[in-house]
Amino acid sequence: MRVSPKLIIAAVIVVAAVWFILVNKSRVDIYLWVPKITAPMWLVLLLTFAGGLLTGLLLRRNARQEHVRQH
Repeated sequence: MRVSPKLIIAAVIVVAAVWFILVNKSRVDIYLWVPKITAPMWLVLLLTFAGGLLTGLLLRRNARQEHVRQH
């Protein structure tokens, strides 16, 4: 069975993100223009990672649809 380089890179990124999230357990203040939110750092990191992942998936899907329309 052959594993693609993309899969290896994705796995390394996910493992690094999970490790980084688990190590950072302190509480942080987040300023959203006016309101200030206090949350655990792991939650902030997890939400940021999930937001980036979702953005990447949406952009990839949009690029595929655009490619199909052109052909």
